Amino acid sequence: MPLKLEQRQKQIDIREAFNIWDVLNSKYMAAERLQTWESLVHDLDLKALIEKALQSFKKNIVILEKLAEKYAVKTPDRNRSYSTFTGGKQIITDEFIALDLFLYYQGHIENLSKVLRSTVTNDSIRTVFKKMTLKTIEETDRLVKYLKLKGWLATPPLYKHLPSDQDASIGVPAASNLWDHLTLRYDNIRTTEYFLSVAHDLDFKAILKNGLKLLQKQVQQLEAEMQRYGIPMPKKPARVTTTITNTEMLEDDYMYRVLLNALQGASILHAQSFKESVACDYIRALFKQFLKDELDIIDNALKFGKLKGWLNPVPPFGP
Repeated sequence: MPLKLEQRQKQIDIREAFNIWDVLNSKYMAAERLQTWESLVHDLDLKALIEKALQSFKKNIVILEKLAEKYAVKTPDRNRSYSTFTGGKQIITDEFIALDLFLYYQGHIENLSKVLRSTVTNDSIRTVFKKMTLKTIEETDRLVKYLKLKGWLATPPLYKHLPSDQDASIGVPAASNLWDHLTLRYDNIRTTEYFLSVAHDLDFKAILKNGLKLLQKQVQQLEAEMQRYGIPMPKKPARVTTTITNTEMLEDDYMYRVLLNALQGASILHAQSFKESVACDYIRALFKQFLKDELDIIDNALKFGKLKGWLNPVPPFGP
């Protein structure tokens, strides 16, 4: 690893300092909320989910506090100490508690996705946030399955144009997200092909080729699901992409940053699609895998960009 890159791993930038503070503040608030719900819950399965989530939050709090201490980041006020509520069990229902926890997880996935893609300078800190994000995704998935078993999860409007031989239903959020994802990938394929035609750096060309293969694989998955549910498809891009003859028009570092911005934007779409696809387990699993794949791609893309020196350095936090 180049010396400059090694030195960069010993410091953090201004965005990473805020990310540590912001996620820690969120965990403090969530821990206080869960301690409150734990004292009021009736259902034993829900109680077990809350206890497991609380253990996870406390573990993450310790990790984030150590990071804050290591990099001299100011920390927010901690959550209140545990207190017992009297009479609350007759007022607060388990359904309300479970849905409140679900809303928190939905928002937290998007926040962690934003934090992960904006943690650029320090790879070790990004690894911490990545682990938290992946664990939160799994915890949210388990909670959705629990809510559906209890019948507490509201069903969105269903897509009404299913083929006559299709028995399974699909909600309109999942149907629209399938269409959005396919449209995005058609455009991404076209852009990637243009970049491939003018890229100079061999490592960058290899990354573009691998990305193109993944996009084409995901297109096949999305098209299959849209055919299954009878969802009209957008037009495909042209089969032949015109080669740009003037290869000096676009520099490799510029194309890389355009690609990175596209990956970061796609992660938002994936997170939203995952949290909205509650009615159909299979479609939610598809978007869940897309989201996890995107987080891996962003992580590797950031490391690649730093090795090439193609990322604009974020202002440092410390001296």
